Amino acid sequence: MSEPMLEAGAPVQAQHLLQALAVRACPVCGSTDDSCERFPERIDAARIDGMSYASRKEPEFMSLRMVVCPSCQLLYAPRVPNAAFLARAYGETGYDSDSEARYAAASYAAALQPWLATLPDRAAALEIGSGNGALLPHLIDADFAEVVGIEPSREAAQSAPPDVRARIRVETFDPARLPAGHFSLVIANQTLEHIDRPLELMHAALLLLKPGGALMVVSHDYRHWLMRLLGRRAPIIDIEHLQLFSRASIGTALARAGFEPPVVRPFRNRYPASYWTRLLPLPAALKRPMLASMHAGCLQPLGAMLLSARVGNMFVWAHKPLSRPKT
Repeated sequence: MSEPMLEAGAPVQAQHLLQALAVRACPVCGSTDDSCERFPERIDAARIDGMSYASRKEPEFMSLRMVVCPSCQLLYAPRVPNAAFLARAYGETGYDSDSEARYAAASYAAALQPWLATLPDRAAALEIGSGNGALLPHLIDADFAEVVGIEPSREAAQSAPPDVRARIRVETFDPARLPAGHFSLVIANQTLEHIDRPLELMHAALLLLKPGGALMVVSHDYRHWLMRLLGRRAPIIDIEHLQLFSRASIGTALARAGFEPPVVRPFRNRYPASYWTRLLPLPAALKRPMLASMHAGCLQPLGAMLLSARVGNMFVWAHKPLSRPKT
């Protein structure tokens, strides 16, 4: 059966999403047992708009049905939008998180710094899901000779400074359009949750890396105590997220893709207090006046205060083997 397609220029609306849903097995291990439901489907058609697939948006508390795989412990949606819907949704989404992206990039760069010495060289770095390119200048400062970003959102890429924008390819990630065995470092931060075939992306990263090169991932950990405490109200339980990893499930996925055993560590985010407030599961009638005051009112000094916290993200570092394993 052919996949339903969106007409050219069609907005991202609830009827398009629901028409595009297709059944899939666990995208890591292939199990078809979807009996362990963690979150039922909750989609409010009236609330889906041009920002529903935007990065760092205010939580909408909507999601697809999510189940836990009994084999690899991945939390995933057994019915997801098809690739055509996702490409259009991310390509046409709005973008309003320029400053937050720069804070995130600074945190990513700080986490990356201690691991640079483990790379075979600094010839080329690729970032999949580069947004406004905020991390790319950090990679240039780290002496990578070639820096490439891949970003499907036109608005996100257009917000980059001209010199950075020139390094961003505005397209859906397609490894066939990139040279195999070329990159010393591939980065996919906060990206694996959004694609329908995360194992394929990991395998593609392996093929693009030179021997000894590394994949860096920053990802949500759905088994973190704070995420378990918040449950349905956790910001990561979102309509954008097709799967969520844990330390165990991301290790399983990387092993299946052919990587060496990864290093997985807690990741510390650093954002202004106003952004942290934006993520809180508070009633809109309370949160929105508070945010308005933090941006342009009496609470502005508090809103600008930078706060660091470990709130359920994990840093993952995995090397491509230096040689193929013997069979």
